[in-house]
Amino acid sequence: MKFKVLFLFVTIFTLATNVSFAQEDASLPDEIVNSISNTVLINIEGMACQEGCADKISSNLMETEGVVSSEISFENKNGLITFDPSIMTIEDIKAVITNTKVKDYTYTITSIIPQEN
Repeated sequence: MKFKVLFLFVTIFTLATNVSFAQEDASLPDEIVNSISNTVLINIEGMACQEGCADKISSNLMETEGVVSSEISFENKNGLITFDPSIMTIEDIKAVITNTKVKDYTYTITSIIPQEN
């Protein structure tokens, strides 16, 4: 009986340790992506509000492969976008922004400023 309890304890301990290491490995790609990402501040004209325009632009960017983060501000008329340059370019980001459709609004990029990561 003691052998069965010891065997069960060792098995549970081994499984718990493997799950713990697997969770640590799952976070590794985020660290790699963040180490090779670029961040740009893009000034955007034509947004009418935060909830419609800015949030829709941000949502479209986040659905785009290669975008790590997107913070679009109607108030500041800009967006801070972090992306993986091995997957997408600034031209791709500009296309997502200018092709976003909310009612009849047209969005234009007035400047792009690279940021330090």
